[in-house]
Amino acid sequence: MNTQTIELRTRLRDATAPLHNQLNQQPWLTALLSKELALPHYQQLLSIYYSLYHQLEITIKQCIKEQPIAFDYQPRYKTPLLLNDLAYWHIQPEPLCCQVSVPAINSLGALLGLLYVLEGSTLGASHIAKHLQQSYGYTRSTGSDFFSGYGEQTQTYWQIFITYLNSFSDQEDLATVAINTAGLSFTCFNQALANSQILPFPRAEYPS
Repeated sequence: MNTQTIELRTRLRDATAPLHNQLNQQPWLTALLSKELALPHYQQLLSIYYSLYHQLEITIKQCIKEQPIAFDYQPRYKTPLLLNDLAYWHIQPEPLCCQVSVPAINSLGALLGLLYVLEGSTLGASHIAKHLQQSYGYTRSTGSDFFSGYGEQTQTYWQIFITYLNSFSDQEDLATVAINTAGLSFTCFNQALANSQILPFPRAEYPS
């Protein structure tokens, strides 16, 4: 089958599967989905994510400013949600606490590759949000705004993005750049978590 007939979402998913699996196996994320997560670990992870998203979203805003797109990304930025969570836990945000090699976002293809990873992460975060609420009592207003993402609109937001993404499936040069940048973006997430040591905090007490 000619690759131009394959949806761009499918090509991105298949090309980045090994890196995606590597991310899912990061100790930070396995701890996050356990029932023995120490509160300081959770707070540290929020700080790491804030630093990472702060750096990534700067590049997104700059790219969209220079090359406007026919897609409204404004309501999808995650740093405000992370700032809400850090404020709830009385943590001072540190934009550069996590130093990583952020991919260059200087074209539509590169932007789509990065957004594929970020929007996919938001989709997966909805399952994490349910776990955090059931296991620890965290909700959107009590320290889990980031993982709650788009709430009940998560699937709708995902489908809107995928429809936009797949509208470029027949543009081979763009697809090549998108796939490469998606891989770099997953690598960026993997590096951010791998470079941040999980400190040996004792398990905190949580509401039942």
